[in-house]
Amino acid sequence: MDCVFCAIAEQRLPAHRLFEDDDFIVLLDIFPMRPAHVLIVSRLHAPFLHDLPASAREHLLSLSERIAAALREAGFGKNGINLLINDGPDANQHLPHFHLHLIPRRPGDLPALLWRLLVRFLPMGRKRIDARLQDEADRLRLTLGKEN
Repeated sequence: MDCVFCAIAEQRLPAHRLFEDDDFIVLLDIFPMRPAHVLIVSRLHAPFLHDLPASAREHLLSLSERIAAALREAGFGKNGINLLINDGPDANQHLPHFHLHLIPRRPGDLPALLWRLLVRFLPMGRKRIDARLQDEADRLRLTLGKEN
């Protein structure tokens, strides 16, 4: 079976890419829990965090801080962002390829977050979500481009 994240890394599948470096690809989750739900995906097919090279693990935190700052500057998660790693199938990891979630939060969003958790893989409102993802990707790319 082909890995979705490997196919994205090899540009065989499309994605809303925000940033890339030698270790990671930063993209929007196509089944977002909240607006501007970002994934930091390993370029290396590594199922668990401990499977990543030490240099990539060390780089991960600084990259996640950079992406979180860009999210905040773009207006997402100004007062809170969940950083989440589902490390293995027993931890609810759906794809056996390491990725870190950055989920912007806002006051009072828990009911919407819980609802989205229940229905996130259903096709409801897919066109609306796809249009929103493109807008979010454009805003975040612009913010990340300011840093260079």
